[in-house]
Amino acid sequence: MKVKEKKDLETIRENRKVFFFVSMIILLFSLNVMVALGSQDSGTGSYYNGRVYTGSYLRVGVNDYGALGVCDAVLGDVGFQYPIGYNYESLAVGWWGDGWSVFYGDSSAGFSPDDDAWGTIYGVTPTVTWTATPYGYLHTIKISTNDGVLLLEFRVEIFNDKKYIKIETYITNTGTETITDLEYKRVVDWDVWLPLIDDYSNYWGMDDIRRPDLNLAVAFVNTTIAPGTVYMGFASLEPPTDYDLDWDDYGSRGLINPVKFSIRSDGTTPGFEDYCVVYDWFLGTLRPGETKAIHMIYAAGDTLEELESNVEEALSQYRLPVGGIIVSAEAPALNTSHSHLLNTILITVTATAITTSLIISKKRWLKT
Repeated sequence: MKVKEKKDLETIRENRKVFFFVSMIILLFSLNVMVALGSQDSGTGSYYNGRVYTGSYLRVGVNDYGALGVCDAVLGDVGFQYPIGYNYESLAVGWWGDGWSVFYGDSSAGFSPDDDAWGTIYGVTPTVTWTATPYGYLHTIKISTNDGVLLLEFRVEIFNDKKYIKIETYITNTGTETITDLEYKRVVDWDVWLPLIDDYSNYWGMDDIRRPDLNLAVAFVNTTIAPGTVYMGFASLEPPTDYDLDWDDYGSRGLINPVKFSIRSDGTTPGFEDYCVVYDWFLGTLRPGETKAIHMIYAAGDTLEELESNVEEALSQYRLPVGGIIVSAEAPALNTSHSHLLNTILITVTATAITTSLIISKKRWLKT
């Protein structure tokens, strides 16, 4: 065989290898893009994008629309996990019912991952930023209603070494007329450790006998499956005007026949069912340019006493400057994951592979 023919065969083999490698990378990238685009589709049950934060005790998924509940490409479904791990997921299971709603005049808007964005934020793209802080991360989401009347801002504070997160909602009147009947709701559908215990029913109750100062709704399990017992809580600095433990009436004003019961002084409760808490705040008048805020806590504890202590500590921080101290994000103290990270990696690898292929081909062409 002639030397040139032998070199040509070698070149063909090498080009095939490069072509195969590049094709596989492009295929993987294409599949990942299809998954990502599917998760952003505007159809029902498709709003699962966001960012996942993992600290020493908690893993939480902060949705791009101000709720908890993210479908992550690597970690799976993440809402609120304590301890860390999908077996201990307590929000992003069943009906992903963590969310909010706002009512003003004849207009309204709201969101939960399974219900999607509705009302005057339908079709609106949020502005999302996150910044490292001395304690973890500050995650900020801004959404303007499509009628130009409200700016909704959600500030989510994540901590390295705490069993709680803080979520602040700021509602600003960006319109030209005074709102006289502003109302805000938050819905939290705890299904504590559902993947582990396979039961939607939890013990529930308002902790208004033991700790009426905390505005704390509690859901907990006491099971023979290790680790056995855990308490999840939702609380607010501002007392709700009303609340309901009987499912998700957050889609309209007010509460219809709300169900209420309390945790007894000894920590027991009469409520064991698949409940879902809704807090309802009547915020009244909001003039053009004015802002009103609701300050909330999501927390966990191994005992009811620890949960109460964690919530008390978190609420006390609202007396400090809201939002914490902003620092550079050069050395983040918390592990984070974003649903678009894999896309970025694959794009980089693909571009590198294609560039390498072109350089090799050009060199061989010049030699021949």
